[in-house]
Amino acid sequence: MKNLLKDKFFRSHEHSSPFYGNTRHIYCEHSTIEFNPRSDSMNNYKSHYGHVQKLRILAYAEDEHAQTILVHSVDSNDSHRSMNKYPHVAISVSNVKPYTAVYSNDLWKRLVDDGIVEITMDEYDKPQSITIKDHTNEWHGKLNSNGRYEETQAYVKIINEIIDLDGIVCVGNLWENDKCQKYLKIK
Repeated sequence: MKNLLKDKFFRSHEHSSPFYGNTRHIYCEHSTIEFNPRSDSMNNYKSHYGHVQKLRILAYAEDEHAQTILVHSVDSNDSHRSMNKYPHVAISVSNVKPYTAVYSNDLWKRLVDDGIVEITMDEYDKPQSITIKDHTNEWHGKLNSNGRYEETQAYVKIINEIIDLDGIVCVGNLWENDKCQKYLKIK
């Protein structure tokens, strides 16, 4: 998954140049189901380790600090919904405080709060579809400061093509990431 996402999404676009020469941490490798889960949550996941989790890419967003894709869990009998309000895969973050890995989730919240995008939720209160405020497929403009994060230039693109990512349910403290990636299937 990392190489597929890196090749497809880790690039600058015509309106943005902050990525040239900017040292970033490139993730492209996971979508968090639950961050720092309690032991009872871990027990719920144990029977699913190694199972395939299918994700559909809804949209791509970036600003001067991060690149991220919004994903939707495709229904199956073995579906594991993210605890995040905006399930996503972090493509990259600058890792300059406060823009750490969690910012890739906050970027989606900022886009919603500023009225740039409208997200339709599914029956589990997770994003099922997304539209840009002017009903175009792309938007570039200013995101307002929200107290914690500074004003920034941002870009959003609705993904028109259907891309399904099959990921493996795993936990870093039980499996090494390389082992998780070894079992990954990509369609």
